[in-house]
This record gives sequence, structure tokens and C-alpha cells, in this order.
Amino acid sequence: MERYPAGAKRILFLFFALTALIVMAAFLYIYARTSLKALRLGMPMTQSAYTSIMARTLPALIGMGISAALIAVLSLAFQTITESRVLTPAMIGFDSVFIATQTILVFLFGASTPLFANAVLNYLFSAVLMVAVSVTMYGIILRKNKNNIVFLLLFGLILSGIVRSGVNYIEVLMDPDEFQQVRSVTSVTVNNMNTAIIFITAPLMILLTALMMRRHRVYDVMSLGEANARNLGIAYTEELRLNLLLIAAGMSVVTAMIGSLAFLGLIAVNISRELFKTYRHKILFLGSALTACLILIAGQAMVELLEYAVPVTVIIDLAGCSYMFFLILRENRI
Repeated sequence: MERYPAGAKRILFLFFALTALIVMAAFLYIYARTSLKALRLGMPMTQSAYTSIMARTLPALIGMGISAALIAVLSLAFQTITESRVLTPAMIGFDSVFIATQTILVFLFGASTPLFANAVLNYLFSAVLMVAVSVTMYGIILRKNKNNIVFLLLFGLILSGIVRSGVNYIEVLMDPDEFQQVRSVTSVTVNNMNTAIIFITAPLMILLTALMMRRHRVYDVMSLGEANARNLGIAYTEELRLNLLLIAAGMSVVTAMIGSLAFLGLIAVNISRELFKTYRHKILFLGSALTACLILIAGQAMVELLEYAVPVTVIIDLAGCSYMFFLILRENRI
């Protein structure tokens, strides 16, 4: 790491503290899933039972960590290219496209079709379709070198509403058993994430995260604004399209595996900005990723301790909405 005149030790301490808290949260999550659950049920925690539980717990823990890190990195990149701290890439409507994909598959071909019944094929098909829809939107809206990100977000929100209305209509016509199967697949949360494909998706998510982080110097320049970035030699339009493509790929992968966590990136990125007080994306990327991992894993650990009293996604969305209102009001005052 480069030397900073006064803040190097503080930055290293924050990285160490966040990492230590993540490790503690992970152990708390494992304890809540194993020993504490056995104690509540009044059953002994045998070696075979512990092994069986850990076989499901470790993939879920890995999935939460990698997904949270990727969401944070994508959110920071998205905020940089949109020049706004109150936006997240989830606003484009990836979750709606995912729900529509599953519903239409079952409605047209039935729940027994391999594209729905097979977890790997379903995941790949959903992710590719979401990327294709996103790329099509970018091509239509951002054509002729017009970098109208605001219009893209508005189009995404409107498309999301239209898709959800169409899905609701199709669900009325579906067989009740198939409707329940679609609901179980589309209601993806941290609790029921598709851990069967975690070892397939993990390398892809790690690759996308590393690729975004490696381009931190480009984001440093793009954060100065379009005019300044062009003057400093950045091919702004090409970089914008490339970043939107990477963000679409990353959000599609995460949404198909763990569901929608729209406000996790918003919270993590803004907390990281306040903690590290820097414009350098090399530091912000890592800080945001660690913060997002801590929020998601610690939140899920608390949910396990409270016996699923409140889903962690509800807590994150509530905190995210409140924090978003705070940011909007603060920026408006400024």
C-alpha cells in the first residue's frame, strides 16, 4: 500500500478492525447454526450432526461474503459513473427480470422443464437473459454517444413496474402447484440461497470483483466528472459502456443466486466513504467490500440468534431506505 502522510496507520487499523469483526460475525453465525440450535432443541450436538450442518452453513457463509463484496464494488462503481451517492445498480430492475424469467419459463414449459428444474441450467439461463436485457437497454438508451444515465434509471424503474404487473397477471393464470414452485424459487433470500451452485458462481463473482478493483485508477479519474475525465485522456463513453456491462453481469449473477439486496451496497459504500475519508477507489473498494460483508454476515448471525424473528433483508432495506432519505436531505441542503 502507498504511504499516506497522516492516514496510513488509521486506514490499516480500519481494515484490520473490519476484518476482525467479520471473523467474529462468522463464528457467531456458525455458533448460532450449530451449538445454540442444539441447545434450544435440547439435543446433543453429535459429530455427524455438526458435519451435516456445516456442509450447508459454510457454502452459505461463502456465498454471503462473496456476494456482499461484489454488490459493494458494483455499487461504488455505479455511484462513480453516475456522480451520485444515493443511487444503486439495483434500480435498473434486475430482480424484476429474474422473477419474470422464472414465471414465464414455468407458464410456457411447465415446472419440469430442465431450464427451471435444473439449478445450474436455471441459474445460467437467468443470468444470461438478465445481461442480454441490460445490454439491450444500454444500446437503445445510450446510443449516439449520449450518456443519459438518469434516463436509463427512469427507464429501468418503469420497465420494472411493467414487468411486475405482467408477472402478476400470468401468476393468476398458472396452476396453483406451479405457482408455489415459482414463488419458492423467486423468493430468493440469504436464508434459502442456492448453495448448490455456489462453487460454480464463486469463481465468476471473484473474477468480476477483482476486475473492477483492478481498474481503480480509471474510477479515480472518472470521479472528477465527464469533462475533466475526457481532458485527462479517459475515453469516457467507452468506459461508461464497459462499466455498465460489468455492472449488469455482476448484478445478474448476484440476483440469480442470493436475490435482491438493493440497499446493501448503498449503505456499505457510504459508510466506507465516511470511515476512510478518501477519494482513492483502491481504498474505497476494499473498505466497501469489507463493510458489506460485515453488515450481511453480522445481520444474518443476529437473525439466527433471534430464531428468524426478522429476515436480514428487511433490516437492511429499512436501514437503507432511512439512510437514503438522510443522504438526499443532506445533499439538498448542501
